[in-house]
Amino acid sequence: MRIKHAINDVQSMSHDGGKILKSLQNNYLPLIDIVVRESIQNSLDASIEGEHSTYVDFKIDKFESEKLAPIFEDVDKILIERFPGYQDFLAISDKKTYGLIGDYTSEDIKILDKSNFHKLVFGIGKNQSKDGAGGSWGYGKTSYFRLGVGVVLYYTRIQEGDGYEERLIASIIEDPSKKDRLLSNNERGIAWWGEFALNSDRIYPITNQGEIADILSIFGIKSYSGTETGTTIIIPYLNEFNKEMIEEDVLKFPWENNYEDAITMAIQRWYFPRIWNEQYRETLENSFLECTVNNNVIHPAIEFEPIFKIYQELYTSALLGKPVKPNIQVLAINLGRNALKDSKEEVGYVAFREVSNIELKMTPPDNKPSGLAYLGVKDRSLFENNMPKVIAYSRKPGMVVEYSINGLWANGNIALKEDHILLGFFVPNSKALLTDSFQEAGYTTLESYLRSIENSDHANWEDAVDITVVKRIRERTNISITNTYQGDKDTENSSATSSLSRKFGAMLLPPKNFGKTSSREKEKKETDRKAGTKSRGSDISVISSIPLNGTKVEVVFKAFIKRKTKNIILVQVLTQDQRMDSSAWNKVMDNTIPYPFWISEVNIQRIDDENINQSYRYYQNEDFIFNLDSNQSSVFEIISDSEADSVIEGTMTLNMHSNQYIPNIAIRTF
Repeated sequence: MRIKHAINDVQSMSHDGGKILKSLQNNYLPLIDIVVRESIQNSLDASIEGEHSTYVDFKIDKFESEKLAPIFEDVDKILIERFPGYQDFLAISDKKTYGLIGDYTSEDIKILDKSNFHKLVFGIGKNQSKDGAGGSWGYGKTSYFRLGVGVVLYYTRIQEGDGYEERLIASIIEDPSKKDRLLSNNERGIAWWGEFALNSDRIYPITNQGEIADILSIFGIKSYSGTETGTTIIIPYLNEFNKEMIEEDVLKFPWENNYEDAITMAIQRWYFPRIWNEQYRETLENSFLECTVNNNVIHPAIEFEPIFKIYQELYTSALLGKPVKPNIQVLAINLGRNALKDSKEEVGYVAFREVSNIELKMTPPDNKPSGLAYLGVKDRSLFENNMPKVIAYSRKPGMVVEYSINGLWANGNIALKEDHILLGFFVPNSKALLTDSFQEAGYTTLESYLRSIENSDHANWEDAVDITVVKRIRERTNISITNTYQGDKDTENSSATSSLSRKFGAMLLPPKNFGKTSSREKEKKETDRKAGTKSRGSDISVISSIPLNGTKVEVVFKAFIKRKTKNIILVQVLTQDQRMDSSAWNKVMDNTIPYPFWISEVNIQRIDDENINQSYRYYQNEDFIFNLDSNQSSVFEIISDSEADSVIEGTMTLNMHSNQYIPNIAIRTF
């Protein structure tokens, strides 16, 4: 094959190979996981509509360097010199896909931007435009070039009219600053191998079936035939597995010794929702996923590790909105206003349950590693945590975006059984339409918004600026799961105050049953009993407190608001002698030390039976006025004009200047 070197135009904004290889910016996932995530997602995005399944095979084997190297003009001799004899390769092949369709001969960039072939081979940052696609950045494919010496071959067969066309082209991306680079005279470290167009400097793929078959035979790979279409990515000259530096004391597990075992585990870890899942196919009208590794079938009944069998049941339960097993709990997550066009429509479902060490086969005779190990956890402290809570989530393509461990998805005061972990899965309502303001900003559905905010590695969801959809989904999921464990009972607290924590400064999770009872509560009950029946006044109870970071905690509260009253909810400093509000504090401190606490955000989630989900500085409806007049305020108002008493549920974000003091939430009624 002839070679075309990428030009190094000093006025071009194009990156060199070194910058491209760093573009994915993911240093916390193993490289093999990134390759598995990217390659399978590309195959699923190219699935033929209406097919029952999409097939992806991973082949790890050896090839003879002296047979392959001569096809690469300019680097043939150096390849044989450095890598003589038999070398390792990885081939990733799919079927029941359209293959790399699209024009590659056009001079019109708009046409080429619609070509899957052009985008994969020649484009960086060219995303998939298909609705519900997994890819949205186009940088994931750079992982292929990092797995070996930088050379990648692309082979595809597509349907063209009534016939078929085969295409094969190769590319290299390497860091031009490295001394051991292959392209010694290429200042950008980028080149392609194929055949030149007639009287042109443009490089095209080889399309001669005989030539392609000869190249594939070097790897023991057969050409597509009959009505087959698909794509095969071949990465020759693989690096030694785990060649990159690894700290000696980092945990290492049995599947981390070779490519075959690592790929088998990565497939389960990231794609269990879609692997042989008929209910996924029926519900979302997408193909399910078939995977093999060196001809070994990855199937829930054959190859799956216990934790992924359980997780597939959780995913399917959340997808269907109902449990597929009696021990699974499924909760609808609703954000109320300012999210979905239909405020009563659920934004998604979370399915969860406790899982024992016995179910995970961690006990004799199996003695498997911790369930967390299979999720990719390397942090020893998490293994020592006796109550880990893991919430996973994904979009329509069925690839797990992230495993959030003891994170914002589930960090409430949840007491698990001994030797158990909490596993949960959140599935969004992908078809749900967003409000008009979102649609005007270009986000039509919840799926389109979530896809747009994923990073280039699709490893988490982080809201766009001035949007809190994901934040509120996490909060509601956390509260819903926590309330399930705490019984979601109406508290009996009639005291004017509720202590947040025995020691707020340590930023630890609150103790069991925290915020539900107090000695003052007992005294109040006793006084009320002696005084006889007495009408209830406004009061507030802390349901839970959830540390967000070292200086911020989310307080979940429930307030009983007497009709036709003005109420001020305030943060006090709890001292040995008294509870000091900001006025008393400033008087004592003479304004030299700032008040330790302030409220930066309030979210009213429910008023009686009505879902509100309104974050505000000022919010008013026909019965209530809610006012937080300053983001440094230690008080906010609830003014009731209602003819009836009401129960208001919500959250407030409490910030602190100092960790030396204990906060207290109080309510005053006027």
